[in-house]
Amino acid sequence: MQPKNVGTSMKAEVDPVDLHLPTPSVYLDQWVWIRLAQAANGTPREESDRDILAAVRDASAAGVAFPLSTTHYIETSKIADPRQRADLAQIMAPISHCRTLRSSDVLLRHQMLNAMHLSFGRPAFRPRPPQVLGIGAIWAFTGERAPLSLYGPAGKVDAASIPGMQTWLRKANQFAEFQLLAGPKDEEIDDLRRHGYRPETTHEAFRSRLEWEEIYVGLLADDPVSRHELRVRVQAREILHEHFELLQEQLAEYRIDLHREIGHDPTRPRSGRPRMSAFADQMPSVRIAVDLKTQLFRNHTKAWTVNALHDIDALSMAVPYCHVVVPDREMADLLSRSRAGQRHGTRILSRLRDLPDGLAALRSQVRSADDDVSGSDWVGPNEGFCTDDEELRATVPIHPPAA
Repeated sequence: MQPKNVGTSMKAEVDPVDLHLPTPSVYLDQWVWIRLAQAANGTPREESDRDILAAVRDASAAGVAFPLSTTHYIETSKIADPRQRADLAQIMAPISHCRTLRSSDVLLRHQMLNAMHLSFGRPAFRPRPPQVLGIGAIWAFTGERAPLSLYGPAGKVDAASIPGMQTWLRKANQFAEFQLLAGPKDEEIDDLRRHGYRPETTHEAFRSRLEWEEIYVGLLADDPVSRHELRVRVQAREILHEHFELLQEQLAEYRIDLHREIGHDPTRPRSGRPRMSAFADQMPSVRIAVDLKTQLFRNHTKAWTVNALHDIDALSMAVPYCHVVVPDREMADLLSRSRAGQRHGTRILSRLRDLPDGLAALRSQVRSADDDVSGSDWVGPNEGFCTDDEELRATVPIHPPAA
């Protein structure tokens, strides 16, 4: 699919950039995974949820990707009951195979470089897109893959040289990712804290970001502005608060004088705003976040929440890269108003019952496994996903290497 470029640009024509994954992909918001888990446990919210779960499982088995994001890990970690987290992970891990969208830092860097190329002519060539779909929590949070490996007295061991070891190591990696998703049990917390486990750090960072948005709500109450002016200001706040360090790094690397490139004239207030705004809109994830936040600021009766920030973070990445996105009803409405789905050629579903039809269309687009480099060594053909330690122990090779 080729997305339609409807944004303002500093060039008369700009070739649209399709960021969709090569693998047909569906992003499910956290509430959808919870509904699927309830259906799997015999307590569906609606009877149709059973059929939806079956359709999702069949699509996953056929090769459709259901990637997770950092938001899934964070929101799952906020569930206090370890049993509930485990039940949820028991559904998420086998369907998603713990495949994840790459760290937003990596993806935003590529988007920013592409915007600089289109807007300023540097870098001189369109930057090569990074691999987006990968494996596991570390890929989602840092952009790197760090699978478990086998080591002996002499160092790293080639698992392929030991009969049955590759299968066992693959299942060990699957089980480790399942445990990262499910989180620790209550009795494991104290020991983990002694080794640096601090989940509250992430929650504190989001509370700080929430305060940043709440401050602006108060400012707008004292100084209301037009819709156009509000969006420009939200754009500026987004760049300065969320991406300023990355922008500074890229400008320095390519020796770009931003004031000169955007036509800033100190004697003419706001002279550089049109070109700067157009540059920001060349970054798809930034544009989606700005549009969603602008609409939230316009609704004076709607209180900002941490969940809203989670949703914006997730959807600003999911919509450009995934083929189908299932957000909650409010975010689906906001995305529809901003035409984000149409702009990127991404189908936004506001009703869960529409998902099976969307999956049927995607299944027909699944190509050879050779086109997907994210999971060829992750889940074997016709193999389930290991979420049980007894299954893991049962597959230990009879003659493992000496410790």
